[in-house]
Amino acid sequence: MAVSLLCFIILSLFMIHEFDEIIFTRPWIEQNQADKRYQKELFIARKESYPSAESLAFMIAEEFVLAVLLLLVSIVTQSFELALATGFAHTLHLFGHIAQVLKFKRWVPGGLTAVATLPILLIVFSVYMFQYPVAWPLLLTLSVVIMIFLVTNLLFLQKQVRNFQRFIYWMTKAEK
Repeated sequence: MAVSLLCFIILSLFMIHEFDEIIFTRPWIEQNQADKRYQKELFIARKESYPSAESLAFMIAEEFVLAVLLLLVSIVTQSFELALATGFAHTLHLFGHIAQVLKFKRWVPGGLTAVATLPILLIVFSVYMFQYPVAWPLLLTLSVVIMIFLVTNLLFLQKQVRNFQRFIYWMTKAEK
């Protein structure tokens, strides 16, 4: 049950944060892309990767499936290390959003939930790492491998976003 609960918490906090991105990214880009102060903000700098809320949701859905699969393997194998490594990858990504909030001195997409969920994740990780035995070499190895895998996957998704956009509109087109 302990690994299952950890996986549930990680996945829940991941999705709360991702909903923040789905909801706020396109309006943020549309309202701030002409402002010179925000040209280096993560979403505006890569605005071609986020042509619509639908395409962003499509990419996040794929990331969700990967997270579910990783966490399911964690539950089946009772591997705290795999669950923690998956959670660490998400947590490192939150630091990027927090850095953007500090840099621009205002909320950016993902910033509010990054600030809200980071302390919860850090507390949960601390509790689990102190209550249960952790194989540190395995945890560190899995953390690096999962982070590389997820970053590579994100870059792939961003390159394929136009294809996703076309697919979404093809799937939703009414028959004549």
